[in-house]
Amino acid sequence: MVVQENSREIPVIGSYDVIVCGGGPSGLIAAVAAARNGARTLLIERYGFVGGMATSALVTPISEFRINSKQHIGGIPFELMQKAAALGGANVALDSGNYPVNDELLKLAAQRLLLESGVTLLYHTWFSDCIVTDGRVTHVIVQNKAGRVAYSGKVFVDCTGDADIVRAAGFETVKGDVLQPASLWFQLGGVDTDALAPIFGDAVNGILPISDVIRGRLAELNDQGKIPIFGGPWINKFFHDGMVSINLLREPTDASDPEWFTRTECSLREKLHLIIDVMRENFPEFKNCWLAKSGIQTGVRETYHIVGIYELKADDILNPKAFPDTIAKGAHVIDIHETNSIHQKEFFIPKQEYNVPLRCLVPQGSINLVTAGRCLSADGPSFGSVRVMATCMAMGQGAGTAAAISVQNGCSMSDMDFGLLRHKLIEQGALVDFDNCKF
Repeated sequence: MVVQENSREIPVIGSYDVIVCGGGPSGLIAAVAAARNGARTLLIERYGFVGGMATSALVTPISEFRINSKQHIGGIPFELMQKAAALGGANVALDSGNYPVNDELLKLAAQRLLLESGVTLLYHTWFSDCIVTDGRVTHVIVQNKAGRVAYSGKVFVDCTGDADIVRAAGFETVKGDVLQPASLWFQLGGVDTDALAPIFGDAVNGILPISDVIRGRLAELNDQGKIPIFGGPWINKFFHDGMVSINLLREPTDASDPEWFTRTECSLREKLHLIIDVMRENFPEFKNCWLAKSGIQTGVRETYHIVGIYELKADDILNPKAFPDTIAKGAHVIDIHETNSIHQKEFFIPKQEYNVPLRCLVPQGSINLVTAGRCLSADGPSFGSVRVMATCMAMGQGAGTAAAISVQNGCSMSDMDFGLLRHKLIEQGALVDFDNCKF
């Protein structure tokens, strides 16, 4: 059964050089980069704040800015971390480059960064559709309390995470048969953080500490059918004595399927209160704990991927290449979460940082549409590493800078001047050199 929606004229209420959809880690950095490179920039975000998974889903730490005691992500992403740290909302002193963040202070730091850079913000607004003429996106159509309205733009950056603009524009996307599970982060107060101090250390070789005692007991309870599958648990001290942030709950889902994802949200919130009771009953450090906050949404790892000009491969992680269009670096472990087990499906620690090319962010045939973030073109193992937030931020700086260059020089995203792009990125502190890579 179908219904016929009445045709209607949609008012165009603004025009911009660059329009970024999605204010997560990649999108907010892309918008800042575009604006700083001279583009009149609009950032469209569905919530009343930016930060994406780091703020809406409470994901912490942000991984990762360093490997082998060397920084490989700088520029605007690191500037944001420094801005949050100045507010007391991030710790950028850790040698691993896995930086814990306070979601509330990160919201403020990111908003200030955007507004100081001249970005126009549009909150509480959903991307709905786009207009494409002769292969070029000309308008995005959005829905908010003002109704259904449109904005025209010269270049568009899809940072929705789910390739929403790419799919609406008719470019090809793919989605794996088995997606990595989603996780519901939460914060607890009333915890004996002094007793947990041994597990609050820095990550070693990209691996965060885990209490063998806590994991072992939870595994027993899982075997007995008393608790559902879980990950970790990764327990981080949350800036104050008595407060922790926990990544434990997980469930298989498809966040691009609204009905399934709704069931997941309901299920994980039930499991959240079950697991808190279990923590109180089984671990003395948690006997007086209370729920301070849970993510306003479940954290999503994976849905759609674009079919890009280039697909990042596992070999590009294990044997880094000197891509001429390098716009970001990554170094996170290849980390693939099982959907039906408490174990990791795949785990490999890169020996050094690797390079991410712009072509992974450009849909095949694109003229004026580029992406950034977790919808990039990547195979399964490489995606297990490149999907993390610090690398997504670095991708955002690359995509936003490329968008501004496209506006100024009239070049398409498929025909970008890689030399100029890298020059602009280096000028802005991005670390996109070719050290230790093969040509």
